[in-house]
Amino acid sequence: MKIVLFGLPFSPNVGDGIISECLAHAIADLHPETEVTRIDLSGRDGFGAVTVRNRALALRILQALPRPLRHAIVRNRLSALLSRVTPGWQAALEGADLAVIGGGQIFSDADLNFPIKISAAAALAQAANVPVAIHAVGVSQNWSRPGNAMFRSVLDADLRQIGLRDAPSLKAWTSQAGPAGPAPILTPDPGLLSASCYGPADQTSDRVALCVTDSGILDYHADAGTGAAEGLSFFAALAQDLIQRGREVTLFCNGAAEDRAALLALTELPDLAGAFADGRLRAAPSPDTPTDLARIISGQGCVVAHRLHACIIAYSYAIPSVGLGWDGKVESFFELTDRRAAFVPRAQCSAPHVADLVETALAEDINTEDHARVLDQTRRAIADLLALATTPPRARS
Repeated sequence: MKIVLFGLPFSPNVGDGIISECLAHAIADLHPETEVTRIDLSGRDGFGAVTVRNRALALRILQALPRPLRHAIVRNRLSALLSRVTPGWQAALEGADLAVIGGGQIFSDADLNFPIKISAAAALAQAANVPVAIHAVGVSQNWSRPGNAMFRSVLDADLRQIGLRDAPSLKAWTSQAGPAGPAPILTPDPGLLSASCYGPADQTSDRVALCVTDSGILDYHADAGTGAAEGLSFFAALAQDLIQRGREVTLFCNGAAEDRAALLALTELPDLAGAFADGRLRAAPSPDTPTDLARIISGQGCVVAHRLHACIIAYSYAIPSVGLGWDGKVESFFELTDRRAAFVPRAQCSAPHVADLVETALAEDINTEDHARVLDQTRRAIADLLALATTPPRARS
C-alpha cells in the first residue's frame, strides 16, 4: 500500500512536524509494509528550508493592507511556489492508494494561504484517481468567500473521510462547508502518540517548562474574536512567580522564528539575569526538528503553553500541563483529555493565577484510564484511516 501525506512536516514551528512524524510512525506500526511519502504543503523539502524571508515583517505589512490586496499578493506568490513544487506532488501521487490531508490548523483561511495549497493538492489527487481523506485537521471559523470555494473543491475528489480533531472544528466545518461530502467525524491529533514515536525521555526533572510564544503571530492566526496573546512581560512575571515559590523553570519555544526571537529577548531581560546565573532559570536551545521538541518536553515536570502541540506532547508523556487561552483549539484539547480545570481563559491569564494552576497540576497525576483511552482512540482512528484505501468510492448524490 502507498500513502501520500500532505501536511507541514518541515514547518519551522516543529509542532506541525510532530503531527506528520507521529502519523507516519503509527502507519508504519500498524502496516509495516506501507510506503509513506510526506509532502509539505508550503513547498519545504527539509528542516531549515525558508519559503518566506522576514516573515514577521511580511505579516505586519499584509495585516495593514485591505483584504482584496492581501489576497492578490498571496495568490501571486503562491502561484509561483506551486508551479515549482506541484510536479513533485504529481509524481508522488502516481500509484498511490490514498492521499491524506492531515494534521494542524490547516483548514484556516489566513489570506487564502491554505485554501490555495489544499485545493491544489486535492485537484492533483483527483486527476490521478487517488482517493482523498482529511484526517485530524483543525478548522477555523474564518473562511472568506474565495477561500470557502477552494476548501470545498476538496469535495470534488473521491473524498472518503472528513476527520476533524475537535468539536469546534466540526462546528466550523459544518457551518462553512455545509452538508456535502462524508459526514465529519472526530479523529484525535496524531501528536498524542509522541511518546511512542520518540521514545522515553533521556532524563526527567520536576522543572516547570514555559513555552514562549510571540503574541503577534498568535493574534494573526487566532480564531475571529479572540484577543491578542500575552507579551514577554507575562512570561517574565510567571517565571519570577514560580521561582519565588521554589520552582526551577525552563524556557523553551516551538521553533518558529518569531518565537525564537521572543525567547532570546527574554534571556536578555535584566530582571531575570540573577535567576539565569544560578540555574533556577534556564533556556532550552530552540528546536530545529520535532525530535528536538519532544526531547525538551519529555524531561519536564510540568508544561505551560499557548502552543497546542507543547500541551499534546506533554500529555502523551503523561506530564501535566497548563494551557493558555488564545484559540479554541487549545481549550478543546483540555476538554478532550478531561482536564478543563488546567486551561486558563484569556481573561484570566495572570501570572499568579497560572502559577497556582501549575502547583495544582504538579500535585495531581494524569488519570491513567483517561490517558489510555485517548491514546487508544488516536490509534484506532489511524487504523480506520488506512482501511479507507481499500474501500469503494463514495456514492455521489
